[in-house]
Amino acid sequence: MKSRADLLASQFPEAVLSGTLPAPLTRLTPSEVGVTSAELVDLFESQLMSRHLDYQSRRLRARNESFYTIGSAGHEGNAVLGKLFRITDMAFLHYRSGALLIQRSKQRPGETPLYDMLLSFAASREDPISGGRHKVLGSKTLLVPPQTSTIASHLPKAMGAAHALGLARVLEPDAVALPPDSVILCNFGDASANHSTAQGAINTAGWAAYQNSPMPIVFVCEDNGIGISTQTPKGWIHASFSQRAGLHYLYCDGTDLLDTLRGVRAAVAYARRYSKPVFLHMRVVRLLGHAGSDTEVSYRTLQQVEADERQDPLLRSARLLLEQGILTADEICALNEQIAQRVSRIAELAILRPKLQSAAEVMAPIAAVRQTFPAIPPVDPSRREAMLGVDKRQRHKPQNMARLINLALADILL
Repeated sequence: MKSRADLLASQFPEAVLSGTLPAPLTRLTPSEVGVTSAELVDLFESQLMSRHLDYQSRRLRARNESFYTIGSAGHEGNAVLGKLFRITDMAFLHYRSGALLIQRSKQRPGETPLYDMLLSFAASREDPISGGRHKVLGSKTLLVPPQTSTIASHLPKAMGAAHALGLARVLEPDAVALPPDSVILCNFGDASANHSTAQGAINTAGWAAYQNSPMPIVFVCEDNGIGISTQTPKGWIHASFSQRAGLHYLYCDGTDLLDTLRGVRAAVAYARRYSKPVFLHMRVVRLLGHAGSDTEVSYRTLQQVEADERQDPLLRSARLLLEQGILTADEICALNEQIAQRVSRIAELAILRPKLQSAAEVMAPIAAVRQTFPAIPPVDPSRREAMLGVDKRQRHKPQNMARLINLALADILL
């Protein structure tokens, strides 16, 4: 019996060759959203690469060669984020951002996203991001700080980075390493939007912008309508975020490349021009369940699962390429097969790379490093007395803890 992943993989070429593809969602044309035929093919290639990484991770898991199967299937429209945001726009990513990272890597020659991610799936100690500890999307060269993005834990960091970027422009404009019009990208799922961590970060961004404090950030909520096994109430994300003070709300359909290009381009332009936060609500679908271990039909009907599969963004991208006369059905299928074989070949290399073998190896990069520091020269007593000022008379009496902390920090810094 075929798995859902194998069924989905076989259904794609069948649908392309037979022409049974989902109806277009928009009347937009490539020229209207500023994209060429070559760029559309390039985006489609990134979508296919991400999907075949998902398929491969599950096949390797069946062989006990892969240890992470939360994929990006259905979210591949976020490849557009990887194209329209610069690599100098720091990105804090959700774990379903495979296509985004692949597309972003194309902005910098020499990147190897497929090999790096497969090393991560295989828990190889040569994985450049986590060193074999966990599948994490990140890249120093692409300005993607690594994080697991568990329940929106990356949103406060993204908001803080946007605040720091705006503040640095005002306080130390010559010291900012990034271009002056840089923005921060942060994407997450619709279920995470309900967590206090996300609410606090988004509220703070809006609060700052309401007071005209620079906050150049684009929050992208990739809304697939379900969090693990719990449905998101229909219309909830729009109702919850479209009227938030200080937050510029936009919407696009992430299963349609042209509509996604329209929405993302508008979001980037607004944040870059005004240094204010944008909330981009991107509708997507979740395919293949939450993870490889998830038995989706235990909480959803087979009809619901198949209905989402008919909205597969790869099928919509294929239809766009066919209708625009950019690729033929045979060329689309050939490209799909070529990428499948390429990912498979890389996977067979990645699983042979060494893994962590001992607790000492696991702890090596995170254990405390013992350092020897030079002796601190004595502080001039008169400077200390001047710093303490009137507080010196109160030193031996009970005081408010906040005041004592400030005094202690001032003393240490002195």
